[in-house]
Amino acid sequence: MLTHGGNLSAAAKEYDIPEQQWIDLSTGLNPIAWELNSQIPPEYLTRLPYPDSQLQQAAADYYGTPNILPIAGSQAAIQVLPQIIDTSRVAVPMIGYEEHRYHWQKNGHRLQPYNPYQDDILSIAEYDQPSVMLVINPNNPTGHLHSREALLKLLNIIEGYGGLLVVDEAFIDTNPNNSLSTTESDSLIVLRSIGKFFGLPGIRTGFVIACQNWRDKIESTLGPWTLSGPSQWITTQCLKDKRWQQQSIRSLKVRAAEQASMLSCELRCLGIEGGYSTDFFISFEMQKEIAEQIKTHFGKMGILVRSIKLDKQRSLIRFGLCANDDTLAQVQKAASSVLLQ
Repeated sequence: MLTHGGNLSAAAKEYDIPEQQWIDLSTGLNPIAWELNSQIPPEYLTRLPYPDSQLQQAAADYYGTPNILPIAGSQAAIQVLPQIIDTSRVAVPMIGYEEHRYHWQKNGHRLQPYNPYQDDILSIAEYDQPSVMLVINPNNPTGHLHSREALLKLLNIIEGYGGLLVVDEAFIDTNPNNSLSTTESDSLIVLRSIGKFFGLPGIRTGFVIACQNWRDKIESTLGPWTLSGPSQWITTQCLKDKRWQQQSIRSLKVRAAEQASMLSCELRCLGIEGGYSTDFFISFEMQKEIAEQIKTHFGKMGILVRSIKLDKQRSLIRFGLCANDDTLAQVQKAASSVLLQ
């Protein structure tokens, strides 16, 4: 099993700091989650969770398409897609959410890694013609964001040779104009997540946006009742809460810009330049040994950050967003006191 962020119990044990005292910046989730302000209707607890028409309508309105399959988090689709597609060559970002590469490789597919910053994805599709091309938009953990126009050109090429484009849009809610959710194509599968933007990973809700053929294949493989009744009801409410969504987009952008500026300034003093910023997290590339020292330094201060290995020499340190000014001040204090050996 791959390692992910958010494991406070492991961090508490490693650093001997109680879980409730930690600041968790390791996940990249919205730190101010959508709040449930009313009781879940009893029928969502007592009846079998067949697909709910209210959820389907709320999702169609939010994503701008009726071609939606609710699933137990986008992770469910990440695991099942490599199982239902014949063994093929799959172009994947060499830096990206590791579960993608893991499951394609686990199911016998041949991986063709590419660098989303340096490689021309249009040329890869045109000349190499991979059976499946995966794009993480924006990329996690590098934050690289492809424009909708570029991805439509990519899709046009892939349609031409009968391939499949899979776009993971788990972190795109604050940049909806870059999404392909409203695009219809037999060669396109879009994955969306409730956990990131709404800050609700515990309800395990995501969506597959695709043509009927792909939705049927995925649904058949997953089996019945993949999404619990409470999850369906909660998801419906947060997808309909337009006021919260608009406020949250503004808040995330302001917090991300402020935190990126602070961290860039503090880490520049350590000789760490630049950084990759999104509305959910900020990542910095550095030598692997330095990344481990920084992660340990923050850990000793009760701040959990994510270290992601790039290769034998380099790693990324990813910082999720702080929930408030007090937390930001604690993170700044920790960043300003790093002493590298």
